[in-house]
Amino acid sequence: MQLENGTADPRDSGPSGPPDPPKLKNHISRSTISVRTKKLEPATRAASIPKCAEPPFEPCSFFLYGSLMDPEVLQAVLGLPELPVVESGSVCGFSTKMWGIYPALIPHEGGRVSGSMWGVNSEAQFLRLKEYETSAYTWCVCDIELSSGAVLNGCRTFCWAGNSDSKELEEGFFDLQRYQRYFKPSVVRKYP
Repeated sequence: MQLENGTADPRDSGPSGPPDPPKLKNHISRSTISVRTKKLEPATRAASIPKCAEPPFEPCSFFLYGSLMDPEVLQAVLGLPELPVVESGSVCGFSTKMWGIYPALIPHEGGRVSGSMWGVNSEAQFLRLKEYETSAYTWCVCDIELSSGAVLNGCRTFCWAGNSDSKELEEGFFDLQRYQRYFKPSVVRKYP
């Protein structure tokens, strides 16, 4: 955005996450969401780690849903030199609700959410994704079933950090084509 004198608005500098939906409350607390997997659960890991600490980052597969399913958005957010190749997949034990225009993954026994998988190789990439997702989301462990039928265990995804019954969430679904048409251009322009 430019000011009347033609200079860039200083508030537009640097990467920032997606815009907050209206009526965002700042009381969202970080929580660990336990998901049934064959690997060690985040809640169990958290018990052995000092409070406010996370386990060290290790390269892993990430389940992406919502805006990050779009490879161009993922490329822009992470500053990747080439368009990333994502693979279709899904996670069980979750469903989504809407937080403004963005989906929020919440635990739901018997639920299944479709999305894509991409390998996060560095802590810098993980931290950029965390920044993009904002403190409204936290990461959790999941298993991804790829469209090929293969199952990847011990993966990560971003889940809603608050209560799944929060009044900030509404029933609905994420329409990727609508997002790409109306919102993607402004998000992609924010990132170098």
